[in-house]
Amino acid sequence: MGFLDWIIPRRDTLMESQSARGCTQVPEEEVNFFGLDLRNELLAHKAWRGQLQEILDGKSSKTLSMDDILQYETCRLGKWLQNEGKLHYGHLPEYETMCVAHHEFHVCAAAVITHYLSGDVSQARQLFQTKFRSASNRHQLELVRLFTVAAR
Repeated sequence: MGFLDWIIPRRDTLMESQSARGCTQVPEEEVNFFGLDLRNELLAHKAWRGQLQEILDGKSSKTLSMDDILQYETCRLGKWLQNEGKLHYGHLPEYETMCVAHHEFHVCAAAVITHYLSGDVSQARQLFQTKFRSASNRHQLELVRLFTVAAR
């Protein structure tokens, strides 16, 4: 069982569990929260963080646009937070906390890239290992908290 399975089981695991208890179907909201799947979002976050690490390590020629990084409302999660997430969960304190964590994650990523693009790779790596890592961990934690409360 992986970390993501512990947080939120795969849909097929949920269906087997429900079936064993005499239920025939798992409500879609248990896996997909009005258009956003927690498992996929956490995997996408991990992949994005890995991509940034590869850039810093010189293992990727991909460039990241500062405009794209700073536009926290236009990434997939940002769009969901401003639309479906706000509509269904905007009343929850965890929603607001998630929005703040999401914004801070983007700001920290932008700081890493700013130093990298200016040629200060050591400072970019330092920020990546400290502030960015902390913001990334908080981002994931707050997302899980929001989904945990929303699933109740």
